[in-house]
Amino acid sequence: MNRIRLGLTAGVVAVVTGALVVTSGWAQPSAQPTSLHLVSTTQNDVGFGPRHNSPTAGDRFATGDRITGDDTGIDRVICTVVDKSDALCTASLRLSKGTLTAQTLVSFTSQPGSKEAWAITGGTGAYDGASGTAIVTDIPDTPKADIQITLRP
Repeated sequence: MNRIRLGLTAGVVAVVTGALVVTSGWAQPSAQPTSLHLVSTTQNDVGFGPRHNSPTAGDRFATGDRITGDDTGIDRVICTVVDKSDALCTASLRLSKGTLTAQTLVSFTSQPGSKEAWAITGGTGAYDGASGTAIVTDIPDTPKADIQITLRP
């Protein structure tokens, strides 16, 4: 079973470039989208999962990552298996400038290096009222993932 993270997938949520473009407020109609580029690295001592080999509907599993890049902190992802090939996952990122939350339907059949789109569902602090999309790309054969977030003003 692939490991999931935002951060938010086990080879998932690597070296990333980019900048955080800060706007003076979310409410400004003319504000440009904000982009945030992060790297997640698996925390092996965080998480849980079922003790059997094949996921079944209702199984839950969780992972955690260290986050670096344009902001730093941790993420925690919890998933519920909904059928033989998919799990509904929710991620929470606790970053130095605030929090972000995201959600997606993860496929267990994803290939290494594949990209997953996560919906940004909220935030606090510098990310108060956040919405947008996070694209998470597994970095094959590493415990890292590239995360590119685009926030709408």
